[in-house]
Amino acid sequence: YWIRDLSYCPRKRDAARQRQCFKSCFDDSDCRSRYRSCVCDYDCGMSCVKRGISCPFLTSPEHGRIIYSNGNKFGSRATYECDAGFVLEGSKYRHCQGDMWWGPSDAVPYCAKEVFCNRPPDIINAVNDIPTTITTFHAGYSVKYTCLTGYVGTGTTTSECAFLGQWTFATLKCTPIDCGSPGTLRDGFLSGERFDYPNIIAFFCNDGFQLVGKDTTRACQENGLWSGTMPVCQKKSCDTPPIVSHSEVIQPDRTTNDTIQYVCQDGYQLQGPSILRCTSSGWQPTPPTCEPITCKDPQIDFNGYIETLSVNDSLKYSINSIVTFQCPSNMTLRGARISKCQPNGNWLPKIPVCEKPISCSIPSLPRDARYIRLRPFMEKIPDGSHLEYLCENSKQRQRILCRRGKLFPKSPRCYNGCRVESDTVIFSKTFYRHREHVYYSCKSNNSLPISNETVRCINGNLSEQPICQSIKCIVPHMLFLRNIINTTIPSGTLIELGSSFSYSCADDYQPIVEPATVECFEDGKLSHHAHCIPRSCQEHPPTITNGRTIFHSTKHGSIAKYRCFPGFRIENNHIAKLTCQFGQWLPERPPRCLPIFCPNPGPLFNGRTYVILKDERISPIPIRSEFRSYIPNVGHSRTIEFECNTGYILHGPSGLTCNHGRWMPSERPRCIMENHVQPNIIFTG
Repeated sequence: YWIRDLSYCPRKRDAARQRQCFKSCFDDSDCRSRYRSCVCDYDCGMSCVKRGISCPFLTSPEHGRIIYSNGNKFGSRATYECDAGFVLEGSKYRHCQGDMWWGPSDAVPYCAKEVFCNRPPDIINAVNDIPTTITTFHAGYSVKYTCLTGYVGTGTTTSECAFLGQWTFATLKCTPIDCGSPGTLRDGFLSGERFDYPNIIAFFCNDGFQLVGKDTTRACQENGLWSGTMPVCQKKSCDTPPIVSHSEVIQPDRTTNDTIQYVCQDGYQLQGPSILRCTSSGWQPTPPTCEPITCKDPQIDFNGYIETLSVNDSLKYSINSIVTFQCPSNMTLRGARISKCQPNGNWLPKIPVCEKPISCSIPSLPRDARYIRLRPFMEKIPDGSHLEYLCENSKQRQRILCRRGKLFPKSPRCYNGCRVESDTVIFSKTFYRHREHVYYSCKSNNSLPISNETVRCINGNLSEQPICQSIKCIVPHMLFLRNIINTTIPSGTLIELGSSFSYSCADDYQPIVEPATVECFEDGKLSHHAHCIPRSCQEHPPTITNGRTIFHSTKHGSIAKYRCFPGFRIENNHIAKLTCQFGQWLPERPPRCLPIFCPNPGPLFNGRTYVILKDERISPIPIRSEFRSYIPNVGHSRTIEFECNTGYILHGPSGLTCNHGRWMPSERPRCIMENHVQPNIIFTG
């Protein structure tokens, strides 16, 4: 006998549910009709298919075409292709099958406008597999993420550029590898609360113990192991550190606790080493001492007389000591008269000097100036003294100072002020003094001051002339990058305050602000940036019979979903949603809601079947009528009832209800003959 091996063209399990499959066969002898042949019918496997059949020609998709391998004959392959700028949504190939229709499914492919995505988002502690040469990402492009070394990933690792121009969400989360606890340190403790990669922990010993080991810190490595080895804490061999008068002891090395440092108190300075180390022979080296800080004898550098106000009789020039300086009668003191000894050992202010005075001749003044309080017959200005004078055009006094025979300034001068007026600007006042800032504003509302902070009055003249510049806006460049194809004013042009320009968007795009007009505002900025966005759908998505439409927006990329009413289903599992793409709802044909029927429940032997009709338009009371056996199916939510003939009893449910294509309950009733017990009859007579 022959063993049928159909593995090269098997029949798929769910194929018969989606389409009509004919008798399965091995060769032509299995087909009882001479008009049928045993051929491979795709998902139906090896089947007895009628010879010479053909399928109807398909309608070419919009923005695309169909190429047939053998016309519309059985076995021909229809290949769908899209124009440039469009991509195919759905199966690329369909085949003419034995049921004279194109398979494998009834879903119709269509051409949608090609969509690109921006660069995919980054995931913390992860890298993606995008080559450096790729800069654009079309719909359908997939990227895979991988966690960095030392991190473990959970969640989905791939993200795809979707039809809406956005990346699908990758749930990958890269968490550091956990090295676990490094252990406990006896007579010590560790610093650091996290034991995952790449954290570092440090080890410390309790007081009286010192850290032994080459690793004072350990790091969680990318392989999940701790670096180095565990140190130990050993008891120290040193006693309490030596006491040094006027000092404090600190421990600068908190890692090993085997060193101490001496710091002197204020007013004392360290003599000797500041750091001691605990060794097997005790604290080494010899402890330092803290000596009082004193200042140098000021008489060494001063050529006059000194009076001391010491705070410590035993130390003449200790900290906070104060001295006063005096010069002979024929000399002048240059510097501060009093100085104080500071904690750093220096005198502050610095030590002055005694110098012979050199007077200055009284200079002549300009014609419009005069001295104030000048004593008669005074010919010289004493060294260190000054004279004051006043100019006619100023109320501010000027000063001439004599320093060791030199005048400051060298010669007295009078500066003129500025009296201002203008037809184009408004000054804050009419007169400004020498070197005074000049503030102004523009009379025209369409102008702004250019140098309002830099204009000064310099000896009767303005340092620069006030300028008012008209307010203008610039039409931005490179508008083509924003899908703008035309503007009423060329890019880079300056436009006046209150002026405007319009722009036009490319096909399938619309202005971000309607109307597409940009104005120049008072601050020299445009009312908004010219920008074009994908066009929104002007109308709501189409409605469907026996169903409802769910949508929230008509903007580009919005999705409208469809739901059928109870008792109805989406036709052939068609796509139950539309997407707004550049002003159109795609695909153009919305889904259909078809009624769901239950098959004829079959006859009830020795009984009758009734259908219950509920229609308030006919009668408020449900109508009970006999069910006709030739009716092929029953609609959703319809109810049938069963009744047995006389002499029979109903076993099972008394009625069934059609619920989404299934009878509920699923059990079928039966009419069984009644069992009568023969009564005892007593004849008399």
